[in-house]
Amino acid sequence: MEKKAEYQISSSVNEGILEIVLTGEVITSVVEELQNKVADLIEAKEAKNVLVDSRAINSSAGIVETYISVRRPLPIRLKTNVAVVDRPENADIASFLETTAQNVGRSLRCFTDIDAARTWLKSK
Repeated sequence: MEKKAEYQISSSVNEGILEIVLTGEVITSVVEELQNKVADLIEAKEAKNVLVDSRAINSSAGIVETYISVRRPLPIRLKTNVAVVDRPENADIASFLETTAQNVGRSLRCFTDIDAARTWLKSK
């Protein structure tokens, strides 16, 4: 029996940046659901610059799931710049996420330092 995902999403706006914090555990079967909830938040706030802090999330998603989730068309129509902040031990997946996003025309960069992520977003 597959374990149930237990994740939380919180958000706030800080200096014009929509900051989304993900906590808890995400299993492969709910990656699309989580992605849709984040997209709904972005669309509702009409955010142009988004910071996703995923340092407190545990995920079983690997390279394949990352590739599929980035290639999946999002329901949002707004052009957004996305900075993803993650733990250093996830650098391989973060690098793959960044490259894959750029290959499909999305403005996304990965960081391990939240202040560097904010600086990049403010420059956009």
